Amino acid sequence: MGKAEHIGDDGVSSRGLFVLEALSAQDIPKEIGLGGGFVCLLAWDATGVSDDSVLALAKSLIADGCAYACCWGADCERVHDLVDQAMMELLPAGPHVMTTWHNDEPLEEALWFAMFNSYPDPELFDSCRSMLGISIGSKEWATEIRAAMSDPRAFSARVVGRG
Repeated sequence: MGKAEHIGDDGVSSRGLFVLEALSAQDIPKEIGLGGGFVCLLAWDATGVSDDSVLALAKSLIADGCAYACCWGADCERVHDLVDQAMMELLPAGPHVMTTWHNDEPLEEALWFAMFNSYPDPELFDSCRSMLGISIGSKEWATEIRAAMSDPRAFSARVVGRG
């Protein structure tokens, strides 16, 4: 089972920055243990993964405090839709877990969005104190997420500066 690794803190959002690297969705613990709500960037090639497996992971993340899910990687639109389905099954009356998918952009742009532009439902905003980057099946993605989180200001300046 993977464990969330604390990389540092974002001085702007006051969120703790964590990375969880896993070989498969089954390696993600049911309780990540961040001690409150979190924004989640889910970097995953979910092609060929069953809806039931994606839905099980989504339910687990929401039950553990996911307040905003940014989905990236092959088949991320389906993952996004299944996170929405999980949210409606677990929280039909709200508060709502916000979701986005980022299928036509590089990982660093999806990561920048998750780190700097993800605003949870107002009912979840104050309790959302962490940002979790989950990389499933790719050491390279986990390395990229760690590097960005290790110096959020420099990462943001590099990504925004290219625009």
